[in-house]
This record gives sequence, C-alpha cells and structure tokens, in this order.
Amino acid sequence: RRRSISTPFSTFYTILALWVGGTLLVSLVKVHADPAGLVNLKPRHLFFGRYLTFFLLGQIQAAIVVIGDIHLLHSQVLEPGLFYLVAVLASFTFTLLIYSLAISFGDLGKALAVVVMVLQIAGSSGTFPIEMLPQVYQNIYIFFPCPYAINAMRETVAGMYGSAYITNLAQLMIFVVAALVIGLVTHWTTSSGI
Repeated sequence: RRRSISTPFSTFYTILALWVGGTLLVSLVKVHADPAGLVNLKPRHLFFGRYLTFFLLGQIQAAIVVIGDIHLLHSQVLEPGLFYLVAVLASFTFTLLIYSLAISFGDLGKALAVVVMVLQIAGSSGTFPIEMLPQVYQNIYIFFPCPYAINAMRETVAGMYGSAYITNLAQLMIFVVAALVIGLVTHWTTSSGI
C-alpha cells in the first residue's frame, strides 16, 4: 500500500493547471463559430454552442488532473468527491471566463488571460499567505477567481472548517456571472447583424 502524502502546493498547482489549460484551449481551438448555412441564429446560440466544446475539453482536463493528484501523486485528499467538485466548477469558471475574453476582445483577450494568470501565480495566496505578499497583491487578489478555487480545494484536502467551502465556491461563481456579462453583451453587440 502506498502512503498518502500531504502536499501543501497540490491545490495551487491543480488550480493553476486548470487555468493554463483554459488559456491553451483558446489558442488551439477557434473561438468564433461559423454561422454559414445556419438559419434563425441568435448571438447567444453561437456563444453557447461554441462554448460547449471548451466546456467539455475543460471537464476532461479536470478529471485527468484530479485522477493524477489522487492516484498518481497520492496526494492526501480527505474529501475526494468534493475535491473533484471544486475542479469541475473551477474548470467551468476558468474556461467560460477565458473564452468570453477571447471571443469579446480577440488576441487582446487571450493576452489578458495570460496577464491574469501571471498575476494570480504571484498573488493568489497559493504559495504564501496573502498577508505576507506585497500590498499590491493584497489589494487586487480578491478580483481574481483562483484564490477562491484554491481555498475551496484546501478545505477538501485538510478538512472542512465551517462554511468556508461553500462560501469560496459561491464567490467563485460570481466570476461565472462576470464572464457571461462580458461574453454575451460584447458578443450581442458585435453579432447584432446576424
């Protein structure tokens, strides 16, 4: 029997892998759907229809990362089902947000996703407590999704503390709403001629 190891950075690198995967998806897969030959299309049809590809690929990635964490790295996870749920919701949030940025702003949106990733690596409180980081990160980290996903995942690794798990997932879901606003409003205004 293999020993489980407690890896304090496993949550950080798991969430980071999901963000990087979403960023790579918009570079490898075309974000704009081709409406040629389709009738009675609305902008939301194109938006959600194309996003399904990104959603499915993101969920496959989430499953692979979680299986790798638990069965290959033997990371200590007290709540494997809830650990997987965080990965599923984080992947959904990240792919939707990155897809919305890419479809709304093109290459600039893809570059913005990379910039956000770099800022989150340094300032998501994944490697050091946020209180130990420079003041600039303490001021901006609440505006990024990774800290909430990392904190929710930590609850499943080290044990639950009150309602911290649910609270962090609820805060993560705020970024889903933001992504839908960015994507649908911008896509609606640019595709209004369809």
